[in-house]
Amino acid sequence: MISVSTIAQALKKELGSYFSTEAHKDWDLIRYINSAARAVTIWRNFDFNNYVYNLVVTEWISSYDIPYQIETYFILDSSWEEVDFKDFTWYFRETDRTDTVWIWWEHAECIKPWTYTIYYRWFPPTITSITENLELPEHFFDIICLKASYFGFMDILAYDKANQKENIFKWMISDLAKRSSNPQPTKIKRLNKSSNNSKVW
Repeated sequence: MISVSTIAQALKKELGSYFSTEAHKDWDLIRYINSAARAVTIWRNFDFNNYVYNLVVTEWISSYDIPYQIETYFILDSSWEEVDFKDFTWYFRETDRTDTVWIWWEHAECIKPWTYTIYYRWFPPTITSITENLELPEHFFDIICLKASYFGFMDILAYDKANQKENIFKWMISDLAKRSSNPQPTKIKRLNKSSNNSKVW
C-alpha cells in the first residue's frame, strides 16, 4: 500500500516547480495518480494485480456481471478442472456452449450451473480521495510519482516536460519488470542462458 497523500505531496512539489500548484487541484492529482496506476498495470504483468473471482452460475440464468479483466489466465470449476473460455467471436461460433464460458469486458455468459473460479489480471481499485491508500507495493512509489507527473504535465500542455517523464518511465518500468520477472533466481533458470551451461542462477 502507498499513501496517496504522500504521492500527492511529491506531485505538488514536482509540478509546482514549473507551474503554480493552483493549476493542479486535489481532484486533478487523484486523476493523475489513478491514470499512473492503470498505466503501470497495463505495461507489465506484475504480481500485485492478479485476482481471483468466483462466478456462481445458477439454473435458468446465463448472463452475469464480472470485474473487467485485462487478461484472463484460466478458469477452474468446483472440481478443480480447467474450463474452456472464449471471447465474443469464438463463443458465438460454438454450436455447443454447455462447457464453455464467455468473457467479454465486464460480462460473462455460462449455461452450465456450477461455481467457477476465474483467475485474471485487473487494475488496482480506483482511489477517490487524497486520504486513501493506493493498492500497489511500496516500491512502486517512485514510478507512480513519475507517471503521475507525466499526466500532470500533459494536462497543462507542457509536452516537453511530459516527454522527458515518459522516457524515464519506460526504462524505469522495464528495469522494475526485470527485477520482478524471476523472484526465485536460485531455482529458476534464465531463458536466455546458454544451453551448454545449465547452471542455475
